[in-house]
Amino acid sequence: MFSPQRTRSVVGLSVVTMLLAAGCTPAPPEAESITIQPLFVQGEGGGVGSETITRSASDGEFRLDFSEDEVSGLGDASRAASWNAAIVSTLLTGEALTGEFRFEIQGRIDGPSAGALKTVALIALDRGDTISETVTMTGTINATGSIGPVGGIPEKLIGAADAGIETILIPLGQRNSTNAAGETVDVVREGDRLGVDVVEVGDIYEAYPLLTGGELPAPTSGSDPRLEDRSYDKVDAQVGATLSRYDEANNRFAAVAAESQQLMRDAGVLTLAEEARTEAEDLRRQGLIAGSFGKAQEAAIYIETAAAVGELLTPLYTQGLDGLTTIIDRALDTSAAEGRFTAFLDQLGTYEPETLTDVEAITVAYARAFDAYTLLDYATAQLDTLNAQYQEGAVPDLEAIFNSLTFSLLYSELAKSQIISAQSIFELGRDNTGAAIDTDIDLAVVGDFFRRGADANYAAFTTSGLLPSLAESNGVSIDVVIGYLAPYDLNVAAAQHQQAVLPVFEEYIGADEPNADYAAMGYGVSNYVRNQILVEKYYNNAILDANYQITGVQFAGALDNAIDLGRDQLGQEITLLRDNETSPVLTVGSYEAAGLLEGGEPQQKFDALTEYSYGFITARLLAYLGGLTTAE
Repeated sequence: MFSPQRTRSVVGLSVVTMLLAAGCTPAPPEAESITIQPLFVQGEGGGVGSETITRSASDGEFRLDFSEDEVSGLGDASRAASWNAAIVSTLLTGEALTGEFRFEIQGRIDGPSAGALKTVALIALDRGDTISETVTMTGTINATGSIGPVGGIPEKLIGAADAGIETILIPLGQRNSTNAAGETVDVVREGDRLGVDVVEVGDIYEAYPLLTGGELPAPTSGSDPRLEDRSYDKVDAQVGATLSRYDEANNRFAAVAAESQQLMRDAGVLTLAEEARTEAEDLRRQGLIAGSFGKAQEAAIYIETAAAVGELLTPLYTQGLDGLTTIIDRALDTSAAEGRFTAFLDQLGTYEPETLTDVEAITVAYARAFDAYTLLDYATAQLDTLNAQYQEGAVPDLEAIFNSLTFSLLYSELAKSQIISAQSIFELGRDNTGAAIDTDIDLAVVGDFFRRGADANYAAFTTSGLLPSLAESNGVSIDVVIGYLAPYDLNVAAAQHQQAVLPVFEEYIGADEPNADYAAMGYGVSNYVRNQILVEKYYNNAILDANYQITGVQFAGALDNAIDLGRDQLGQEITLLRDNETSPVLTVGSYEAAGLLEGGEPQQKFDALTEYSYGFITARLLAYLGGLTTAE
């Protein structure tokens, strides 16, 4: 029985493809090392550091080495930024997912704000370019190559001017930045006063020529990447079946107690279900059937969750606190859900992918299944704790347990519904038109690459921005802060808890089993994107309410630019796959769903960025596994 212990580029090929299409090949790098000048904050001013980066070939490994001349010279956040730079630059250049990177730091430096600069440096190494000694940049690096906002720009500007830097690149939307005294500074005008040109840039493609003097062609979406006609009927049938699933669950929900119905509405679950249903129908009317399928699945998951939680809560309304034991006992009985999960893993384990679309289906299915079980295990652990408190008499009244109980039940039932959806997604994605898998590629190396990317983004999430600030101000650990945020943000719960249960997944699947590498890819790609969005949310852009829900953005231009870049990247990747006789149904679904979201409220914009990023990274994975470098 599978039962974890409760105690615990085309961005990648766009550059290469364009060069090959033009009848030339990328120049081999002439230099093995490159030196950058990262900016840092020091008191009321700042400074300019020095860091030498080297990339060399390795035999099937992807590893980073760090060299420092001061004790603790490199902070955790800067280390995470180095990992992200190595990973993003590898995806952008289309290099093999192997290599050895060395980062040699002089002095002390911490924070993620040199991530974009390091990424440009590694791309320059690959292309044989150099970085000007009079130009530098501050900004974080995101999964698709967009540049994220940072703090301390006024202080960094002072340090750069003192060091003789002539041009500083800063993230888009940060011309008016706050200094250490809380004052707003127009850094462009302040730069004029100090003799430094300050230029806003939104992504790597804008920054590259200003830093190196060379050109880095930006991706373009190409043709409209809608679903091909031969796949349309298959997807449309699945949309109809999923909407019927919604209607069945909605009838169940209508029969639960009025108090439960109101609770689900107050918790926002019913609204999410209804909005997703409306969006699914809207996309279906427009012929965007792949996006409609994703939204229909989302709608079914939410309404099934609302109905199941409403049914579970019935004893509270009929028996008061005496019904709590019945509710928890029923919720803790996860044998049926675990059985469904292990049966699904067994099904995936015996499936033999033959084409790139089969790979898309199995990696996405593994990712969704892992997410589902992670949330189930997390929710069960919370229910165990609540049950122990109740048995010890630590729960005073009904009102005191409502929030904790409701959140735990929502996550538990959401997970059970997600397992069902994972099966539907697998059936839809498999056996579609697709190019062959390149048998010369080491699948284990690919899975390991994306797993490291996920870990790097998680490290960035936990070592910079809001989390360390909350931990320090409250005198608690980062883990305590994450534990506080998890009930309010499902992605925080999934990111943190999936790391804890991953070894159990690996043990059950078996490291030597044929599809273990695809499982690793599913885990890596999903968490790479999820953790990147957590950085976007909790580092320095999202405006959050008291429950850490997004109510606005500080730098709307930067977010819009990231969305535009993600759309072009994903569109170009889909075109590349189609030109190589591959119809990525699930990835097209991400593209179509994101298009509906990108003009919405702040949370919807972040959701659109998530869809574009996840679709892009998945498509990039498929292109790599197919050895696809040119459109035919």
